[in-house]
Amino acid sequence: NDTTWPALFVPNTYNLYASTEAPELQKRMAKEYDKFWNSKRIQKSVIQRLTCKEVMTLASIVTKESNKTAEYENIAGVYMNRLRKGMLLQADPTVVFARGRTGRVLEADLKIISPYNTYIHPGLPPGPICIPNLQSIEAVLNYKQHEYLYFCAKADFSGYHDFATNLADHNRNAAAFH
Repeated sequence: NDTTWPALFVPNTYNLYASTEAPELQKRMAKEYDKFWNSKRIQKSVIQRLTCKEVMTLASIVTKESNKTAEYENIAGVYMNRLRKGMLLQADPTVVFARGRTGRVLEADLKIISPYNTYIHPGLPPGPICIPNLQSIEAVLNYKQHEYLYFCAKADFSGYHDFATNLADHNRNAAAFH
């Protein structure tokens, strides 16, 4: 499927010949995917009520949300809480993907018509927005259970986030950041 092909790539270093052709590469990636998705990881995805491709899709969003791997399990927990409650994910990285260019997300961007825009479409987007890193995949499989539903970049520009359980606290955090 065109939207889920990035889910088939497990990030790692692979030794390949320069002459490797696409069908051979595809076979190799399928073999690595099958090796990565062992019974332990599959069992964790079943417990999370996600398919392996959905884990990879959510992990791609987590990857793009922060470069602070220490926060990945909290971020994954926020999105799992939102999915379980039927809330919109409202993930800025999905809007950036739908928009097709980097930069700050503007109010007008939130209205972009795309199946990847999680501000207007419920649930996960149809596929990953990038090839997720290993830490974010593991974070989705082992997400932190908490009550947070929101997060916003910290006002100190450290790259870390403030987490909130309610919209009023989130709005205060966002105001401090802006």
